[in-house]
Amino acid sequence: MQSTVHSKVFGEYLKSRRERVQLDKADVEINRKRRRTPGLRREEVAYLSHISVTYYTLLEQGKNIQPSRDILLNISRALQLNSDEKEHLFTLAYNDNEALLPVDKQYQTSLQATVDEFPFPSFITNQRSKIIYWNEEAETKLFPFSSYNERHLLQLLFLEKNFRERIYNIEEFSAYSVAVWRTIYERFPEGEILNHLLTKLKEQSQVFKNLWEIHHIEQKKVSFISIRDDQNQITQYRIHSSMRVDGDEDLNWCTYIPIS
Repeated sequence: MQSTVHSKVFGEYLKSRRERVQLDKADVEINRKRRRTPGLRREEVAYLSHISVTYYTLLEQGKNIQPSRDILLNISRALQLNSDEKEHLFTLAYNDNEALLPVDKQYQTSLQATVDEFPFPSFITNQRSKIIYWNEEAETKLFPFSSYNERHLLQLLFLEKNFRERIYNIEEFSAYSVAVWRTIYERFPEGEILNHLLTKLKEQSQVFKNLWEIHHIEQKKVSFISIRDDQNQITQYRIHSSMRVDGDEDLNWCTYIPIS
């Protein structure tokens, strides 16, 4: 069964996707008159999903019920979800891990030595986006991480002007970063550090707040970033990510491969 918290997040996610649906692409006859909200109505989603309006309404209200796989697939089609969004929907529906992310943890010291061996910029973060280990290439080619006391990537990305100015494709990279982080946040919506970081970013960065309110979702994949160095030369990197480092779900490994 879903927890109450996850059910609430699940319902909010359904509502955000329903309001985003493009009516011209919906496989249902739409009455466009007197529509008070954007996207589909609840009864239209229920019709397309082959479930009752009452059942769908309970899901969207965050009631503690467990939809079947077939129902989720039908809802995914009705809401026109892409593959990333559908994966997130299933994760929220079936995630029964209510343990919060650990605040402090002893990591293997050998990981730093391994990161140091990489010839390209490389670093390891936890799921709160805090950089734990990074190599000299990351320090000199990307950002001087050692200059910051709080090394949460998301915080640096939105609250540090010098950090943002070094990223040439800042708008694209910012949108992607928020969309990926949201998939993590919604799995652990009671995480104290996650919520502290979220509140701080929403209060201090209008750019972040605007992106957060879009409710966009992306799964972590190969992405790209362009970094401007001190000589105003731009290098584009392809970012490769590895989840569950050494089987630890809390560790993510990123390596930036320069594109020649």
